[in-house]
This record gives sequence, structure tokens and C-alpha cells, in this order.
Amino acid sequence: MKIRQFGIIVLMTMIILAGCNFKGEQPGDTKESSDKDPQRIISLMPSNTEILYELGLGDAVIGVSTVDDYPKEVKDKMQFDAMNLDKEALIKAQPDLILAHETQKASQGKVLESLEKSGIHVEYVKDAQSIHEMYDTFEDIGQLTGEEKEADALVKETQKHIKAVVEEIPQAQTKPSVFIEVSSEPEIYTVGNHTFLNDMLKQLKSKNVFSDVDNWPKVSKEQVIQKNPDVMVSISGTSNKEYQKEVEERSGFEVVNAVKNQRVVAVNDDLLSRPGPRLDDGLKKLRDAIYEK
Repeated sequence: MKIRQFGIIVLMTMIILAGCNFKGEQPGDTKESSDKDPQRIISLMPSNTEILYELGLGDAVIGVSTVDDYPKEVKDKMQFDAMNLDKEALIKAQPDLILAHETQKASQGKVLESLEKSGIHVEYVKDAQSIHEMYDTFEDIGQLTGEEKEADALVKETQKHIKAVVEEIPQAQTKPSVFIEVSSEPEIYTVGNHTFLNDMLKQLKSKNVFSDVDNWPKVSKEQVIQKNPDVMVSISGTSNKEYQKEVEERSGFEVVNAVKNQRVVAVNDDLLSRPGPRLDDGLKKLRDAIYEK
């Protein structure tokens, strides 16, 4: 399966959580908090790490996940396997805030709960299902770290950049239909309704061919053929050439509009799967993939 290991684990966790009536403790929930802003932060999700750096808190970040790669300075930080947390190593790092993600509650909840009982402040950041909720995440992290003004400024700056991307969408008589391939064979997963990527497609005035299904559905090749998308976009970490070759080899796909019109493309998955400050770059790449700019 052509997708980064961490990404597919998070994806599968989100699929499981989508079927559960679970609400983890989120920033802003009623909870006793310290008057002192955190000085030693461990971030267990790349998108949250990027937000912290944009808020000017890079020096306060002492640890990140093993898959964090942006900005480049994170490579010099302590690294922790976010899907297999080492309690002793985390305690030894002496953080005053661990910024976790709600998708980690299912697999790492016991370790994180134990860390809380030991006196370490742990917060779970809600999974953003829309661009608006991403802005809420900026504000939540700003509130947690005492950087409310910087968070407000980041929201306004990101809104401005996203507006500029949307304004450059070519005028079209009909909305192009799009299939987003999150993971490839043998099990093909895509994005459905109530997901961040579905909202991105809406912002780009296009139609998600699987918007009639919620969350992150597994789909068959026959279902994709039946949907007949105008554009096929892979965010599984593959290259344009590799994805185009893979699709060409799928039996029956020669009748799909995207294949007939050579509208099969791959886009940088980090820019699209991380609801953070670089979203406008990801949105621009997705726009250009859809509208062939």
C-alpha cells in the first residue's frame, strides 16, 4: 500500500473513531489549568507542531513525533513514536505540556492518562473536519500556550492566503468531479463527507464523487469506475508517474473521464493531510491539479 505508515495508522484510527460516540477532552473544556504558560512542549502530531512554530513557540518545543519533518528545525528535537509512546522517556523529558491528537486516544489513551496522573498536562487537539475548524485549532493552541494574539493573527493571515487561492479558480460551467485516493491497492480508501479534504474540495468549487458517504470509506475499483470522476488525485505519497502507471493498469479504468483526458495526478500528501499553516500551499496544489493550471 503506497501510503506512509504513520498516515495509514492515523487514517485507520479515524475510521474506527468515526463509528464511536467518543468525545475526548479538548482544549477549551472545563479543566484546571496553570497560570504559567508552558515552556517545555512535546507535540505528537505534525500539524500541531507546525502551528506551534508559526506562533513563535519553536524554542519551547522540546519534542516531536518521529514523523515530524517541518520546519527543518524539528529534526534537532527529541523524537517520540506517537503510536507507541514510551512513558518513561516522556517523563524523563520533563514536559509541562504534551499536545496530543484525539485520534491517539484510542491507541495511546492509557499511557497519556497515566502521564496526566503523574502531573503532566496533556491536551487532546480535536480532529479538524473543515477549514473553519482548523482555525479553531489555531485559537485553541494559542489559548493553551498564552499566544492568543499570535493565533488571531495566524487565522487572519491564513484566511487571506486561502481567499487568494480560491479567487484564482477558473470560471467553469460545471463543477469538476474529483476522486481523492488516500491509499492504493490492495485496499483503496478515499475521503467522504465530514472530512477536512471534502471541505477543501468544496472550497475549490469542485465535487467529491464520494461525498454521499461519510468519513473515510474503503471503495472498490468498480465503484470508482461507476462514479466516473473528471479528475483523480492521489495523496498517498506516490509520484505522478507511478500513480498514472498504476491507474492505467487497472482493468476497466480506460472508460473513466479522468483517464481518457489524462487528468490523473499526485499531490504532496503532507500539504493536504496536515490542517495547519501551510494549508494554502496544499490548497493551491490541489486547485492546480483539478483545474490543470
